[in-house]
Amino acid sequence: MIGTTRQPPPSATRIPAWRQLARACLWTTALLSAPVGASDAPADGPVVQVMDPFIELHTAPGRGYPVFHVVEQGEAVTILKRKTNWYQVQASDGQLGWTKASQLGRTLEPTGVPADLPDVSHGEYLESSWRIGFTAGQFEQSPSYSLTLGFRPLTWTGMELEAGKIYNESVTSDYYSANLIIEPFHRWDLTPYLLTGISRFSFDPRHKVLVNDLDDADGFSVGGGISYYIGRNFLIRADYRQYTVSANSDSTGLSEWKIGLNTFF
Repeated sequence: MIGTTRQPPPSATRIPAWRQLARACLWTTALLSAPVGASDAPADGPVVQVMDPFIELHTAPGRGYPVFHVVEQGEAVTILKRKTNWYQVQASDGQLGWTKASQLGRTLEPTGVPADLPDVSHGEYLESSWRIGFTAGQFEQSPSYSLTLGFRPLTWTGMELEAGKIYNESVTSDYYSANLIIEPFHRWDLTPYLLTGISRFSFDPRHKVLVNDLDDADGFSVGGGISYYIGRNFLIRADYRQYTVSANSDSTGLSEWKIGLNTFF
């Protein structure tokens, strides 16, 4: 009896590997091409009705980010959270985007009364990257003032540039600093922090109340302080610093305390 080879039924035919790979790529492409701004999940937040002719939704909080969707007058949006002067909202069709607070200034709750929009919280401060500030204090026996610009790459640490002036009667001295700020308990509204930095001083030769025989000098500082979040985009800072100023192989110890107001964005 002549043997025969049994063929598998068509339904059991094995799919080549290249076809399986091609099918997986098609599914992946389809998933990645789904609209990013849309969400089917129900949003949890206050629902308001748009009273202006329209509001624009940006892809991120900032004028530089493109507008990808427009919500018409009379439509409802759900407010999710606020980041400085921007609100993240979800439209009735599921589109998620950011709009300026001024565009939500004339919105109504379903009852017809003006909407009570969420305010900025300490959480927005922790998520914000930039902050600027003004400080005033006492550098040894002389009044001092400074402007600061800070960047926070992480919630618990930040970098800061500072430009200040030291006054004594009609004499002015300048200093510039680059500081590292560490906030180990950053989630507290009253937050202690540590500070260290390097400075460049340009002392007026007549400023004898501070130093003798120093003109341009380098400094290193260590210190600490506290910051208090007072609401919206503002916090108060107060700190004390101890400087070691060196020039011409000589070192001088100087101290400074200061208090100031910062705003973040």
